[in-house]
Amino acid sequence: MFAKINEKREGFTLIELLIVVAIIGILAAIAIPQYAKYRRGAQDNAAQSAYHAVATSQEAYYALEGKYVDKYASLGAKGGLTKDSNVWYGPLTLTSSTDGTGTAGFAFKVRHMGKGSTTYLYNSVSTSTVITYPETDSNALTTNSWT
Repeated sequence: MFAKINEKREGFTLIELLIVVAIIGILAAIAIPQYAKYRRGAQDNAAQSAYHAVATSQEAYYALEGKYVDKYASLGAKGGLTKDSNVWYGPLTLTSSTDGTGTAGFAFKVRHMGKGSTTYLYNSVSTSTVITYPETDSNALTTNSWT
């Protein structure tokens, strides 16, 4: 009546599948934060590259014309600046000399548009100091002012 079934079953057991899913979950828990950190670093490097480009273009323009400019577009022709579409550029401001003889330098902010990016404030007068602001800081750049 009840004959023994003598067939061989092939496949994975439920325990084996659960172990594989657990291993994949552990690997994902490690990899995703590392990827986010890598991505944030790349965005910050893009912003740093942008502020170096603006500063270099301003100095090139100054060498040709004897003055700094307050518009990014003016730096394109004579300063060689090209806009990075992934970077926000803050207002380009000219700073006055302390003795009242004219313009002493320039200041501006740049920030990558990605979430969590750092804002970089560059001031050519204060020994070319770069100050950084996290995204949550009130001094962080929130819009693009490329003109």
